[in-house]
Amino acid sequence: MRFPRLYLALLGLLTVATLTVAPGCKRGSAEEKEIKELSQKAAELDKLSQQANTTGGSQAQKLQQAGVTDIKPNAETLQLTEEQKKALEERIKAEKNSSYQALLQEVLEKDKEIKDLNEKISKLRAALPKPDLAKPGDSHYGMALRFLKKKGVNDEEAKRLISRVNIMEKLAAGFEVYHFYANGVYGSWVSQGKAKITPNDLVREEREKVEGERDTAIAQSEKLQEEVNDLVTQKKQIEEEIAGLRTEKAKLMDEMNALSATNEKQKSKLNSLHYLVGERKALEQKGVIIIPVFAKDRSGAKWTDDLFDHDLDLRSSDELKLTAQEAGVKKIGKVNVVPGSLVKDEHYRLTISEDKQSATIKILAKDRFRNEKVVFAVSE
Repeated sequence: MRFPRLYLALLGLLTVATLTVAPGCKRGSAEEKEIKELSQKAAELDKLSQQANTTGGSQAQKLQQAGVTDIKPNAETLQLTEEQKKALEERIKAEKNSSYQALLQEVLEKDKEIKDLNEKISKLRAALPKPDLAKPGDSHYGMALRFLKKKGVNDEEAKRLISRVNIMEKLAAGFEVYHFYANGVYGSWVSQGKAKITPNDLVREEREKVEGERDTAIAQSEKLQEEVNDLVTQKKQIEEEIAGLRTEKAKLMDEMNALSATNEKQKSKLNSLHYLVGERKALEQKGVIIIPVFAKDRSGAKWTDDLFDHDLDLRSSDELKLTAQEAGVKKIGKVNVVPGSLVKDEHYRLTISEDKQSATIKILAKDRFRNEKVVFAVSE
């Protein structure tokens, strides 16, 4: 099912370019303030870098419009050399075409703007720690974990600190990942760096990709229709929450904590097997299942969501145990699994204990059971 990826993609849009600080203890207020200041500088640096790139693109466009092909700004700094500026100034003085003069003058003005931006960028870089440059295949989580381990933080504490910051689901090669750590306080910031795409644009592309997969799934399978309808409702709710968050930036961190809790609850639900255990004939009498003569058991008219009061989180476990007492029988002779499309020894393995008092279900195909509602109908 496609819902988890769409939900995370939408939620991820809220986490990009936000201050992320994970305090390790109550004494961390001074460190938190320091890390917040560094994160703000990283944000300002990212903003200035994007402005420099935009201005550099405009400068190159003006040169092209003016037909100047022998002068090319430095590919790294986007600035003109002193010799190039002097050459442009001489062309301006010698040129009689006012439109051409204006274009060349704009090039020089853009260069001055780029120079000012580069000076500000240099000052900010000097005040910030050196960022990690994301390579193909790198993850924000993995880079944060490596950084903290180099700082001498043990695995358990590092994972705890990382779990309390906003981690991007995906990085593009060239992103600059800043790490800040002081006395048990950790923060992180992701900026565009040398990548061709901004973090926000990357999240948006991932969201659009997932939405396309959702549309394809709707067209391909009627079975997923109900889940898709629910997905659309969830998506609308999330979009409304996003709109609300954008208008209330002052409350962003509090609302992010609430969304994180909702996200974890939803992920747990979507990654769990929801099941019901009962005596087979009693389940038939209640209308929960139907027992055909020459076919496998199937769901009945009283098969409703509120009946499935047992959950197995498949992210952490692949095995569940049924007892005769739980099923309302003296001993377990047979267990019918409904729906019948779940195939024994292909999707699951069933083992009944020698004393017939319990049965163990081993999940072999987790994807087949994710967010699935299953009845274990026990007979003696």
